[in-house]
Amino acid sequence: MSGVIRSWQCQNSRCQKAFDSWEPNPACPSCKCVRVGWIPGGGHIAGTVKAADAELRALADVFRMTDMHSAQEGRGAKKVAQQPQTSGQVHTFAGGFAANINPSAGAQCVPTANNFNVKVHATPGNALGPGALGLPSVRTNTAIQATHKP
Repeated sequence: MSGVIRSWQCQNSRCQKAFDSWEPNPACPSCKCVRVGWIPGGGHIAGTVKAADAELRALADVFRMTDMHSAQEGRGAKKVAQQPQTSGQVHTFAGGFAANINPSAGAQCVPTANNFNVKVHATPGNALGPGALGLPSVRTNTAIQATHKP
């Protein structure tokens, strides 16, 4: 296990010396005062960004990943086009959405096969009840085993 060395400054007005320590809350080595303040050093990463970009480019070239992009200001993330799966059976899930899935293929991320909209249009003074979205209430399948009221 490795520790973190931090820079501290003594808060004693007569001492005010700066020192480094591995301790989480050290005493000043000069005057032994326990009132010390941490001096944040910042994250010294300014020189590593160009090296990280160069390493990313080298790895992309080695593995022939020509569609790889690192972040740039003003450029959005690259959108990957999703291919809708048309094979498989249409299964209707709880909540009313349906999807073409192949049960033997394991976990799948596919778009819905029907127009599924869960947006709620709330208006002032109209409370949304448990069945507002067509789903059963939480109390529907709840069994109360015991209660205690002091």
